[in-house]
Amino acid sequence: MSYNPPISVKQAIDKIDYNQYLLPAIQREFVWSSTQIELLYDSLMRNYPIGSLLMWKVQGENKVNHRFYSVLKTFREKYSIHCKEVNTNSIPDFEAVLDGQQRLTALYIGLKGSYAYKRKNFAWKDNEHSIPTRKLYLCLSEGSIDDDDNEDGRVYDFRFLTKEELDGSEYTWFETSKILEINGTFELNQYLKKQGFDNDEYISSTLFKLFDVVHVKNLINYYLEDDQDYDKALNIFIRINSGGEKLSYSDLIMSTIISVWSSKTISARDEFNNLIDEIWNSTEIVIDKDLIIRTYLLIFSQKDIKFRVTNFSVENAIEFKNNWIAIREAIVESIELVKSFGYVEQTITSKNALLPIIHYLYISGKSKQFKNKVAYREDRDLIKRWFHTVLLKRIFGGQADTVLKIIRDVIQEQVNTGAQLFPAPAIAKTLSKTRKSITMDDESIENLLYTTYEDRYAFPILALLYPHLDYKNNDFNKDHIFPKSQFNSKNLKKFNIDLNQENGSYYSDNWCYNGIVNLQMFDSNENKSKGDKTFEDWVKSYPVDFKKQILPNITEFSRFKEFVDLRWEMLKERLKKELTF
Repeated sequence: MSYNPPISVKQAIDKIDYNQYLLPAIQREFVWSSTQIELLYDSLMRNYPIGSLLMWKVQGENKVNHRFYSVLKTFREKYSIHCKEVNTNSIPDFEAVLDGQQRLTALYIGLKGSYAYKRKNFAWKDNEHSIPTRKLYLCLSEGSIDDDDNEDGRVYDFRFLTKEELDGSEYTWFETSKILEINGTFELNQYLKKQGFDNDEYISSTLFKLFDVVHVKNLINYYLEDDQDYDKALNIFIRINSGGEKLSYSDLIMSTIISVWSSKTISARDEFNNLIDEIWNSTEIVIDKDLIIRTYLLIFSQKDIKFRVTNFSVENAIEFKNNWIAIREAIVESIELVKSFGYVEQTITSKNALLPIIHYLYISGKSKQFKNKVAYREDRDLIKRWFHTVLLKRIFGGQADTVLKIIRDVIQEQVNTGAQLFPAPAIAKTLSKTRKSITMDDESIENLLYTTYEDRYAFPILALLYPHLDYKNNDFNKDHIFPKSQFNSKNLKKFNIDLNQENGSYYSDNWCYNGIVNLQMFDSNENKSKGDKTFEDWVKSYPVDFKKQILPNITEFSRFKEFVDLRWEMLKERLKKELTF
């Protein structure tokens, strides 16, 4: 390994454009935020070191025997996050990035690419309305940084802006990509004069500094490994990344999987990415490589299922590859099953809860059409109640590996001895002897009833209470029984309700008027009939099934306290029944 002369940012950008810098398959995806890119450019402008690159010179057979990818040039959250594979057959010798991928990608996106992320509270739609394209700009106006809000201590105001934000800004901005079009100080002076900036000392000095940072100064230091032993390159990659926090253990395990799977017929990187994308596109549920790798460990590792590089050998990677199609089927079917239960990304509060279902479908051989076959209906209903329960009990917080192994061992034993259904009762019995029991006592159930409308855990509680709804086709609606609008001060005054009196808290406490005791779920027809009607008016205009909706026959707003007290007991009894295995 040798230290090579440093290069400029512009030279690095050119090498990326001409495929002279490529990424080996063992590299992870680009994970930096837009803020991290902005701070990288601030660091460059302030002459801060940004670390060295470590490159591997790829020659001969290594060019064709392994897969390589281009640096990501445009980032679009959820929709454009994967690097494209490059056909290296016709490319002369090139260098593969062993360390420094995030920085190189950040430099490229900042100067030639774009960074798009979803606006807050907007739907996940691949369009400019929800996920607007942002370019990197440098502010040329002094005083644009608010010192009271400058937690990261930046000096130069680099920001990713949408066209809308740019047009609405009171400041003067310079699109950083334009610095690449300026060749030499003469052209830069001409640009300043043309824009009317030539007499502004701050703007002139700022743009000249940016020009130096990109074109003139050789700020990128790098080491080059030219040994053509791929295993050595892999070992270097693992060594340099296992010493710090740059990569997780799953990233390092992934490098072993990729190196073993690497061929012209199958690529672990592509297979994992395709699975992640397929599940997102069909369910809008997010999974990652951690869940995929943990699935393998849960199914095949009989002892330790923790993420440890030493726990994942070449033999493990080969076994993973040989069983990949069946593992993939189990993952897809399990997540589509949970989606059919009515869950969405926000309400799946622990992805670890998916793993026992995946494991069960795999070892029982039920991965094909499990969510649809009539023969599996009882099995599905049992899994559904179990899934609701373990999420509500939050058993996967903390020592998830220990709990997963206990559940895995129970499932394995039950299936091996001929069990035809998901062994929820056996799991509950085994966990009852641990600190992760899923058995619900009266106090636990009562605590659930304090859950409010906006809480992520409201869905599994209501789904347990209303199991008859068509969750598979998304035909369910969460609604207040007594409309929330009734609890405003004007209406309370109309009914002569004094919040300071003994029962006043029933009308003011959030858990009462906005909690489970005042919530129900029903189908679209019932939802249409209810609309914004009061409970009393709804009952008069529609044949409400009080028993099915678990409602006491009290519809008057003035008797809301009686309603809450009665319904509390009704819901408590129903949940006790649903949460017992």
